[in-house]
Amino acid sequence: MVNFFGKIRSFLKSAADRYKNRDGCYSPNYVYFVIALVIFCTAVLCGKSVWIPFSRIDNLYVRSAGLAAADAFSAFASGTGLDNIVPRARRVFLSVSGLSDNLAWNEKYFNRRQTGGGFPVSGENPSPSESGDGAASVPSGENFAREEMPQTTASAAKPSGKVPSLNILHSSANPLRVYMFGDSQVYSLGIGLSRLAGKDSPVHVEYLPVHSSGFIRQDYFSWHKMIEDTFSKSPYNAGVIMLGMNDYQNFWNDDGNVVVKETEGWEAAYRKKCISLIDTALLYLPRIYWLGMPVVKNSTYNSHLAYIEKIQAAVASEYSPDVLVYVPLRDTVPGEGKSYSDVFVTPDGKQIKAMSDDGSHFTVEGGQIVMKPLFDMLCRDFLFSELPIAHMPE
Repeated sequence: MVNFFGKIRSFLKSAADRYKNRDGCYSPNYVYFVIALVIFCTAVLCGKSVWIPFSRIDNLYVRSAGLAAADAFSAFASGTGLDNIVPRARRVFLSVSGLSDNLAWNEKYFNRRQTGGGFPVSGENPSPSESGDGAASVPSGENFAREEMPQTTASAAKPSGKVPSLNILHSSANPLRVYMFGDSQVYSLGIGLSRLAGKDSPVHVEYLPVHSSGFIRQDYFSWHKMIEDTFSKSPYNAGVIMLGMNDYQNFWNDDGNVVVKETEGWEAAYRKKCISLIDTALLYLPRIYWLGMPVVKNSTYNSHLAYIEKIQAAVASEYSPDVLVYVPLRDTVPGEGKSYSDVFVTPDGKQIKAMSDDGSHFTVEGGQIVMKPLFDMLCRDFLFSELPIAHMPE
């Protein structure tokens, strides 16, 4: 076997040497050929997953062309059976390295390209011709990818198992189980809420931050699937959701039209996505707390988040406060009516760094401060045999 591969190596080397010029360098045509060959082999071996890098392209029309090419490569690789080589090698690597259960490597939730529903269009794209409701027609003849958009409504069948009761008496021995999930902001907020509760507290906090996730990009990360799997396995008494930091982007709606930011069509489609995810979570949770958008340093980004928060708050108002409560963060940090500040000043005059250096994410101490109103709500809304104590940053 070694001798066989040695012969192949010698043949390729001798073939390559023919394309060298007198200076010992390869010709431009040979370099182009090798690059094209590498791209072709990579695309074929990766098979169905080759669409993933194309889905990250901001320009709508370049992305569409890339996705069409990815479908062609995928069809060829699937027909020849070559598309199984890299996935099999990946599974072996994950098994040997012990990364099979690591969320970052789990293809069950990430990159779930499906049929049905609108495929999102992220970034700033060339402006399509808009109709009155903000929808733009997709050019005909293109094979567009679409994300899976679960249609979960109040009339959907309840999952097996019971939703935990609100009348349970909680204590250190039987703590209130809170699950916080959402985008990267959840990292500092989750730690902050956990620190507020403290060790051996009547409130137990678990949290899951997924960088760059949102209500829109369910093709990038399927929160619907994660919610179903997580809450069906283990019951929680309350859920906390924080999504929207990455949602200011155009996307395809269920009718195959591009909906453009800050139009009626976009807002209607975005509301539908929010409701679908909230309704999915309410199938498993008796109460959800929906966190609003923060005040960030960049003024343009801040206006985008304010726009997102306005829509989210309107959606939340359609639910009974008995099952869903919208918790604005801006009223706490930096404070109602105040502009952005890295530092939070306590009532006794102490200054605490509340925002990280990027000007968009809270510090852990900032997470403690901004989660205090939510902690108070949990203490008020649930029954405790011993009153939970909030541990503020010192």
